Amino acid sequence: MATDVYQKAPLFFQTFGKATSTHFTVVNDIHERNEILDKLLDVGDLKTSDFVVFNGDMVNNLLTEAQMYDGFMDTAIKRFASEKPMFYSRGNHETRGPFAIAYPKYFPTPTGKLYDQFRHGNAGFIILDCGEDKPDTDIEYSGIVDMDNYRSEQAAWLAQAIEDPSFKDAKYKIVICHMPPFGGWHGEQEILEKFVPILNKAGIQIMLSGHLHRHIIKNATNTIQFPVIVNSNNNVLRVDLDDEKGIFKILDQQGKTVDQVIINPLK
Repeated sequence: MATDVYQKAPLFFQTFGKATSTHFTVVNDIHERNEILDKLLDVGDLKTSDFVVFNGDMVNNLLTEAQMYDGFMDTAIKRFASEKPMFYSRGNHETRGPFAIAYPKYFPTPTGKLYDQFRHGNAGFIILDCGEDKPDTDIEYSGIVDMDNYRSEQAAWLAQAIEDPSFKDAKYKIVICHMPPFGGWHGEQEILEKFVPILNKAGIQIMLSGHLHRHIIKNATNTIQFPVIVNSNNNVLRVDLDDEKGIFKILDQQGKTVDQVIINPLK
């Protein structure tokens, strides 16, 4: 996107580097509700956010390009996406519809896949693609999806990604995945079985999820050795990380704190 520089200042952005702190905003499960998205972006404080994360299900499905832009991207471009980085963990609803095949062209990553990793300041991030929640054999898919093998392929990549020095040396290790590793559905069980053992080995400190349309914080257990924040479809997650602590604050549409998780940086 460009601007008429004779009438408006040119657009600019700041690349990632050796920042002393990291600040970002997470929204999920918007399902084309632009009014809600607008409110949550206000509460999440875009001005002080280094980047924004869309954690899946921003649309109900992907039938056309127009639906994607009308559903959330026009709002994102107007509010921040022309000059602020945006990361996207694909949700199960973005896999549905004839335009879903074009999704990767609009949200490319350095890996060429819909899963990726990046580093900002002292924080290392892994973004996973959860795939669909139902079995591949479900009648809804007419036998045209292969999500189980796709998640196995992704797990093989993940085992290598956690060994990347930029991630291993990070003081904060954060994974972003639309579906949490619990809930009882097939896709969630696959995430638990295929991704979680690798994430446990990596010393992940927290997972950020959505999908369930309600606010849940699951504390670490012997099986999932890190807390999981499931953000509701009506709240925003604001994250602030520095050398002393990492604050994950869940805010409602009025800016009231619903809950928060604090983690310490790794030594």
